[in-house]
Amino acid sequence: MHHTMDKTQGFNTVFKDVNMDEKLRETFCEACVSRLQYIKATNQVEITLQLPRLVEMKRVYSLEKILGRHLNTSVHVVPCFCLPQDGTEILETCKNEFLQVIAKKSKHYEWLLEDAVFRLEGCKLNILLSSDAKTILQSGNCHKVLEDFIQTSFQREVSVCFIDPPLDEKEKEAYLKEKQTLEQKTIQKVVSYPVEKSRKSPAKAATTFVPYQAKKKTPKSSDPNIIYGRGFDDQPIPMSEVSINSGRISVKGRVIRLETKVTKSGKTLFDFDMTDLTHSIAIKMFAEEKHLPDLQENIKVGQWLVVYGDAQFDPFSKDLSILAKSIRRTTVAEKMDNAPEKRVELHLHTQMSQMDAITPVKDLIERAVKWGHPAIAITDHGVVQAYPDAFNTAKNAGIKVLYGVEIYLLGEELYKADGKLDYKNCEFYHAILLVKNQTGLKNLYKLISESHLEYFYKTPRVPKALLAKYREGLILGSACEAGEVYKAILQQKQDEEILKIASEYDYLEIQPLGNNRFLINSGVVTGYEQLKEINQRIIELGHRLEKPTVATCDVHFLDPEDEAFRRILQAGRGFDDADRQAPLFFRTTGEMLEEFSYLGEQTAYEVVVKNTRLVADWVENVQPIPDGTFPPFIAGAEEDIRSMSEKRAAQLYGSPLPALVQERLDKELTSIIKNGFSVMYIIAQKLVSKSLADGYLVGSRGSVGSSFVAYLTGITEVNSLPAHYRCENCLHADFLGKDNTVGCGFDLPEKACPNCGQPLIKDGYDIPFETFLGFDGDKEPDIDLNFSGEYQPNAHKYTEELFGEGHVFRAGTIATVAEKTAYGYVKGYLNDRGRTATNAEVN
Repeated sequence: MHHTMDKTQGFNTVFKDVNMDEKLRETFCEACVSRLQYIKATNQVEITLQLPRLVEMKRVYSLEKILGRHLNTSVHVVPCFCLPQDGTEILETCKNEFLQVIAKKSKHYEWLLEDAVFRLEGCKLNILLSSDAKTILQSGNCHKVLEDFIQTSFQREVSVCFIDPPLDEKEKEAYLKEKQTLEQKTIQKVVSYPVEKSRKSPAKAATTFVPYQAKKKTPKSSDPNIIYGRGFDDQPIPMSEVSINSGRISVKGRVIRLETKVTKSGKTLFDFDMTDLTHSIAIKMFAEEKHLPDLQENIKVGQWLVVYGDAQFDPFSKDLSILAKSIRRTTVAEKMDNAPEKRVELHLHTQMSQMDAITPVKDLIERAVKWGHPAIAITDHGVVQAYPDAFNTAKNAGIKVLYGVEIYLLGEELYKADGKLDYKNCEFYHAILLVKNQTGLKNLYKLISESHLEYFYKTPRVPKALLAKYREGLILGSACEAGEVYKAILQQKQDEEILKIASEYDYLEIQPLGNNRFLINSGVVTGYEQLKEINQRIIELGHRLEKPTVATCDVHFLDPEDEAFRRILQAGRGFDDADRQAPLFFRTTGEMLEEFSYLGEQTAYEVVVKNTRLVADWVENVQPIPDGTFPPFIAGAEEDIRSMSEKRAAQLYGSPLPALVQERLDKELTSIIKNGFSVMYIIAQKLVSKSLADGYLVGSRGSVGSSFVAYLTGITEVNSLPAHYRCENCLHADFLGKDNTVGCGFDLPEKACPNCGQPLIKDGYDIPFETFLGFDGDKEPDIDLNFSGEYQPNAHKYTEELFGEGHVFRAGTIATVAEKTAYGYVKGYLNDRGRTATNAEVN
């Protein structure tokens, strides 16, 4: 119920008896009271004022307080500014009014908007933020507050939109400087004025730090898992539900980032991010020295914690965070494979399947080992770069790695008029190749090379004739729905033709229904029942051909929640269905048996366990990279390196050589020749000599400058002997003995030769040979040469002349997504979908 007075009267008429400051009365002297109502339910008086001009909102709020005291109740004043019909642009000048409205909701929000730029574009008020605060402002419904205020007080329908800034290097540097200054000020505030001492003035505490909530003191806990603060009973809430207004709460999550910093007060700031997979939040706390041992031991990346504290706006990062009061160590149950007999995954992609799969091979193998799987296959798209890491990870882990690849197999081959294969327009299918033995490994490497060099069109394609050429030692599987067998069934080919196609494979493959859900979405199949029928048809084909059918996951990421990473990658590549990810995670035996339970218990066990282990048993223990090193061969390299070095040393220091020079030369030559490194020196020497002869200087870099032999053979210009004088005329040398305290010869004073009077050359950088080849002189040499950009093709061609065509290849590098690029992917993904996230969630 409420009572209303709607008759419009002058402000001074209605409130003539109210005692107020003359300046305040003057502010509202031209106002009219158009509505005054008492709302009984809230015991509040609401007053609508018609104002002929803009008035600062803080004056409106002052009026509310004075009228509230006068009327002995709560008062809400609604200002209505009477602007001209075309006065919408005035909104751009009302930043102060907007800030004051926001400040009434929370000072934290006002701080976020202080440096913002307000720009009106049609019916949209764009607020360009100076930091990534969109998440916080929207979670606090600040845009709604402003929209309601503008509609009520300006009679304008305007949509408010917060826009985060593009964080380029220049802006980032300015932001970090601002952050550092603000950090010191705020740390001092927190240290000198803790929230606990704010009980006499809760409003002030709420403005400066967090909304104050009266809490009874919790006694110290005997719980051994409490690593900081007192015991607490609050049940954790999902991080996705935490907002700046949540107050004191408890959250449970895994630590994903940690930084510590000692403040000027002597306390240590712990700044870490946690995630519970619904969202991620930054946690802040200031710890005294006595708490450091427990905190440093337990707050680590990967550790699960329950944090009890105050949700707040963090002025350093201008982001949502929790100021921790208490922290409890906790654990979460790890998913294990508890089946008595484990399955084997035969179709798995690592992060080497470019921009498609996202998990390092090390993590996948370690998970298979933890689950007790006897083997695991590596089948990246068209490449084998994961093999070295796979081999090293599995070497002492008690698991067999099945080395393989998912190839792009050309179907019915088309030929051009000149008889050449038209591999660009041929239909291709996915197929799995597993290496059976060392012969198969060699054949796979040849097949991979030729598919990239001779048949590459968007992907490295494999003609069936090429596969037949290198078929020995390889096991062929029918792969996924993009495979030849599955497509033949979808295309409703004749039974005889499908049997003929399937007969070419060593084993057939089926996958979980969710993997092929996109076929339902696109209308290719009618529903899950048809997907089940296709899988059953493939099993029937296997029985008729006496070939095993195996159930695989087509793994692209480790755990179900990791699909988010692949979703963002694919969205960045422009995939329309990026948000409809298939469940391509690594499953346990039990999960796969449950997935294929529609086949019946016996058949499910056959395809999930029995047949996958059978295929794994076909494979021998294969070593993808042989032990040892295999340097190239150049006849007479050892004699050449010795003779070149000795000849040049004699030209510089005479004969016989000074004892120090002879000892260094003998030491290096013994190490280089004994370990078979002579050819590496000869290659570098020939390349440098050829470039210089052609008129192009060559620069050397890195630790090769510590090799005296490299200097003598012209590979580097750095003389690594101790600082010394030498005479170019009479070859006199002076190494100064024990009195020498100069590290670099060029810092020696000028001096004339005591024998011939010529100016002495100052030389020597005093670098030990061990810097280059290690203490035992057996470290693999790394000689880095910088050739002129325009001469590089000549250097490459000359190397080919030295070793022959087909024996020299330009080294490649594995491309990664840089941190800035990854940040851009995430921000782009969120912006495209109108979503926001905390900095912790973005990171």
